[in-house]
Amino acid sequence: MGIIKGVIFDLDGTLIDSLYAYQMAFNHAATRCNLTTVDIKELSDFLNQFMSLEQLLAMLYPSLMPEHIKEFISEMRHEFISLSKHHIPLKPHVREVLLTLKDRGMKIGVATGRMSKGDGKWRELKNLEIDNLFDAVVTAGETKPKPDPASLIKCVEELGLSLADCVFVGDSKADVIAGRSAGVKVIALSSGVASREELMQEMPEVIIDNLAQLPAEIEHISQR
Repeated sequence: MGIIKGVIFDLDGTLIDSLYAYQMAFNHAATRCNLTTVDIKELSDFLNQFMSLEQLLAMLYPSLMPEHIKEFISEMRHEFISLSKHHIPLKPHVREVLLTLKDRGMKIGVATGRMSKGDGKWRELKNLEIDNLFDAVVTAGETKPKPDPASLIKCVEELGLSLADCVFVGDSKADVIAGRSAGVKVIALSSGVASREELMQEMPEVIIDNLAQLPAEIEHISQR
């Protein structure tokens, strides 16, 4: 494999720690709709199963009517946006790793399962003042949700690179499956929604325990 020229990241659980805010927003909407709340481990397990929010709601609350699902999602989205500025921190080592990659001349992108479009898809990156370190952001709202590889392929195109030039970094089984389906090397992060054992089942190129290990692993892949 040649020199790596681009690094594409998953967003939630990989670059930002949004699970707590997601749970707060979810349970806010559940309470408003007179439904039972969920604990953070239960929610994390659901998010690792490639479920859309609609599918998750249908499974958790099978008697919920379609119009009430729409109401729930609208309420949750509004609450999540209001929480995002103060309750979604960067994951450890993110800023220094991004700066290291930029110093090496790499292009950096995001391929996320979020459904946002336009300026909204940059919201957390702008809130955390790292948006200037990214060259492209592609969402499931513009393509298809992972494990479909469409968002990854589109992100590679927007970076002006080839699939062979890039690695993908993610924390879920869906991320690994999407990366392998797209034909990029996948570096899995074990500090998100999936355990090391679950990630191993999908056979990523390598598994790291924190992002501080990423630059060295990219160097190793480039030298193979």
